[in-house]
Parts: sequence; structure tokens; C-alpha cells
Amino acid sequence: MSSENPRSLADFVGLLTRHQPDLLAYIISSMPGDPDVPDIIQKSNFVLWNKRAQFRAGTDFVAWAFSIARFEVLNHLKKQRRARTVLLDQELLETLSAEAREALDSHDQRLVALEVCLGQLRPQDRELLEYRYRCGSNLQEYADREGRSVSALSVTLNRLRTILRRCVTRRLAAEGGMA
Repeated sequence: MSSENPRSLADFVGLLTRHQPDLLAYIISSMPGDPDVPDIIQKSNFVLWNKRAQFRAGTDFVAWAFSIARFEVLNHLKKQRRARTVLLDQELLETLSAEAREALDSHDQRLVALEVCLGQLRPQDRELLEYRYRCGSNLQEYADREGRSVSALSVTLNRLRTILRRCVTRRLAAEGGMA
């Protein structure tokens, strides 16, 4: 481990952490209702960590992680098949894998569109949205600080959500993405 570049290790940990929800969603969709999902995510993370030197920065981390998770799911299915408790066959797993990837791509397109739309808002509107959704705090403190009422801030938040929803929908339609 001492021969590893600390920056690349930090980058890898960042990628692994950022994409945990995607990896978990992929495994759950591949093994719906299976109580062994936590074991498979743990095994997948273990393999990802052990094979981290094989990952090349700038390549598609999600695709690489999904392929490793896919093998872990397949190994799990083989074990279940031997025990005569098969939940999914390999063909269905392939279909679910493709659909999970498409859903993730769609999600990524929506996030990019949202970032662009947020950039078009006034700074004070972005600040309000950031306070509300990043801090997760109630609006009273913000209202006191800004000298506005909570109800006025709620109306503004509703208006901003509508503006953002319409902007994202327009951008996705213009780019041929899903709305």
C-alpha cells in the first residue's frame, strides 16, 4: 500500500463513496427481495477495493463497478441455484443490468440539466435553495437572517421548484433526453 499515490487513492475512495447509492441500487434491482443484498454489496466493495490498482482514472468507474457487482451477483445466483432457490436467471440479470445503466444515464442527464438551470437563477435564489436543501434546516433561521417571513420563503421555494422543473424538462427535451 505504501507504493500507492495518495492522490489517486483519495480519488478512488471519492469515486467509490459517490457511487455507493448507484451500486446498491444496481444490486437491489438484480436481486429484488433477496436478504443477501448487504452481503453482496460488501463483497463487491471488497473486490473493488482489492482491484483498485486496475482502475484507470478517466475511465467509466460506474461501468467498472457494475461489472464487478454483476459477477458477485452471478456467483450468488450460482450458489442459490445449487441450493435450488434461484431468484433470477442470467438472461433476466442481463436485462436488469442494461435497464439499471439506462436509468443511471437518465439520472445523470437530469443532474447536468439541473446544474445548468441552477446556474441561470439569481444568486439570492440559489442561496435560498442551497440553504434549504443542503443544510436541511428549517426556514425560520434563514427568514430571521434575511428579514423575510417563512411563508414568503415557502412561496419563493415553490416558485423556484416550478421554474427548475420546467427548465430541466425543456433542456432534456431539447437534447433528446427523457423529460
